[in-house]
Amino acid sequence: MSGAATLETVLEERAIELCGEQQRWFDLKRTHKLVDHVTKYNAQASSQIKEMHYYRPIPQSQIDAVTNFSTTEGQGFWQNTGY
Repeated sequence: MSGAATLETVLEERAIELCGEQQRWFDLKRTHKLVDHVTKYNAQASSQIKEMHYYRPIPQSQIDAVTNFSTTEGQGFWQNTGY
């Protein structure tokens, strides 16, 4: 069995075992397979999924609470790209 096949098997087994426990996104993010899986298994969403979906948006209340806010990336606090 190849390494890729083993990883796929483990990911599928974890999806079954942890169904409803909100772990799937983290597994797919960690293995960098989120876009691949959405494209493969959800035809309606395949045109909408992007690399930005590996990150979650930062709540606006948290951004507003930061005192050293800057909209320039690398200077202060900014929203994740795409949100």
